[in-house]
Amino acid sequence: MRKNIQTLLSAFCISLLCGIAFSQQLGNEELIPALRNGGYIIFMRHANAPGELPTAETAAPGNSNLERQLDEKGRFDARNFGEAIRRLQIPILTVERSPTFRTRQTAEHAGFGDVLIQDFLLEERMVGVTPARLERLKEELTKKPASGNRLFISHSGNIKASFPELDPRIEQGEALIIDPTQSNNVLIARVKITEWVDF
Repeated sequence: MRKNIQTLLSAFCISLLCGIAFSQQLGNEELIPALRNGGYIIFMRHANAPGELPTAETAAPGNSNLERQLDEKGRFDARNFGEAIRRLQIPILTVERSPTFRTRQTAEHAGFGDVLIQDFLLEERMVGVTPARLERLKEELTKKPASGNRLFISHSGNIKASFPELDPRIEQGEALIIDPTQSNNVLIARVKITEWVDF
């Protein structure tokens, strides 16, 4: 009996905490005005890139290491994402990406120039997210931009390591909107890459 009561109380506390976390999120009608005011981090997974590696014949220009690369959907979605950011007048202070080819393509097809390459956004194959890289990433997620917003283009491993309770798993091209001024980097919204055009 006592065990059942404890279980029910635990479940109630968890649901209460989930309710508090949900109440901190912004709805669609609030998100874009907030981003226009700046001060957030858009923590994005690269656009759609199949797991199958290209050959020398199918590699995109510049993909000399034959890394994963965007497919037609990925290129299309990245272009629409960049156009939506400009149409919605969301100021981007810096665009920062990992050294991988697929994040490079995401930034290029979105039309972003002056992109910073950041090792802390890298997820190495077979190694995963190293403790030092994760520590640096978490530190960067606490830095509020002086103006506008910071856009990080990264990988699922980095995002999952930074937000281990994230559910469901982040999709390719999906972005987390982070408030760096709040403790534990409060997640205020999740936006799929195909949803920006609907704002």
